[in-house]
Amino acid sequence: MGKQVIELSDQEVMRVESILMDSDEKEAFVFLKEVLKPKLRAKGSTALDSSKGTGIIT
Repeated sequence: MGKQVIELSDQEVMRVESILMDSDEKEAFVFLKEVLKPKLRAKGSTALDSSKGTGIIT
């Protein structure tokens, strides 16, 4: 997989900084799902293709 550059808005950057300051694991996961996942999909990333397994059992 190649490198991806993802742009974050000022609000998203502040959200990341808040997550890091609070060490908020739950909010970090929500941020990944709500912000990063759609941005990766919009860039045409096949790494998050739901038809492909990750090898991680949840």
